[in-house]
Amino acid sequence: MRDQFHANPADVLLPQALAALSDPLRLAIVHLLDANGEMQCGDIYRALNVSKSAASHHFRVLRESGLVRRRHEGNKQTATLRRQEFDAAFPGLLDAVLANFDKTE
Repeated sequence: MRDQFHANPADVLLPQALAALSDPLRLAIVHLLDANGEMQCGDIYRALNVSKSAASHHFRVLRESGLVRRRHEGNKQTATLRRQEFDAAFPGLLDAVLANFDKTE
């Protein structure tokens, strides 16, 4: 099955959202998408120097926590940060986490 599942951020519990944001690679993906908007997944893999297989699990966690939406276009995939929806469910959380992103690198 292609990775189609996208959770509604309003249905995600806070511990799940925090867990999704606790991994450095997932946080880097969120940071890239927040800074650049929609991106092709291949560009994300190259920017973070990770393989598709290494990133696959992390994208699933981000989708299941309502943070990211992936879209298939032929053999390419794009990812978008669901900022507005996530902010509505967890006001201020993404801002607080991303404000400290540079300090974690």
